[in-house]
This record gives sequence, C-alpha cells and structure tokens, in this order.
Amino acid sequence: MEDQNTKDWESLFKEEFENIDRQNQYIERGKLGGRPKISEPKSERLALRFTPFEMKKLKERADKKNLKLTDYSRIILLEKQLPDYEKNILLTEYATNFRRIGNYMKKEMFTEKERADLLKEIEEAIKGIKTQVKW
Repeated sequence: MEDQNTKDWESLFKEEFENIDRQNQYIERGKLGGRPKISEPKSERLALRFTPFEMKKLKERADKKNLKLTDYSRIILLEKQLPDYEKNILLTEYATNFRRIGNYMKKEMFTEKERADLLKEIEEAIKGIKTQVKW
C-alpha cells in the first residue's frame, strides 16, 4: 500500500515539474513558439508590369543566382550585393570538413591538451569561414 502511494506521489510530482517546465518554455518562446517575429515586417507592396520577354529574363537571372524572383528583385531594386553562391557552397563544404576533422579529434588517440588545442584551432577556422559566407 505504501509503495503504491509513493509511486502516485512521485508521478504527481514529476507531472507538476513537467508542467512548470512547459510553462517556462512558453514564456521563453512565446505562447505558440515557432519562428520569432521580425522587427520590421514587410507590409508595403509594389506592383510592376513586365512584358513576357522581360519577365522571362528576370526569372532566368533569378534562377541563375538560385534566388526566388521576389528576393532577386528586392536585391536589384535596393542595390544590394548579390551573394556568390559558388563561393558560399565551397566555404560551407570546408566548414563541414573541419567539423568532421574536429569530430575525429574527439576520439581517444590524442592527449587532452593536444585535443583541446587542435579543437580550438578548428573551431576558430570554422567561425572564420562562417563570417565569409553571405547568403
């Protein structure tokens, strides 16, 4: 009988803590969670008309840069710099390879100091690469 009461008490205690954790998560993320709200939402519209030839040309250019037509148009109209996708893909591959090397270094074949020094250098290289990637 006492064992049953202990289990009930433990399960109630556990449920209560889970509810508190869930409430804290809602407070941190907002009630619905999900994607954070942007500071300046896009609310203004601009309607443009193009000939079929102009539209085809715009779509081809956007596809060439791997961008949606709206994103490509926004970049062109606001005179922003277009991202260099080939460079970004190459840098991302480098970062992935450094991450793999870092994971390999975590194995037990090096001393703790050697491992720590190498991992620190690899993490710095990855951070440097990430600063150069501009999507």
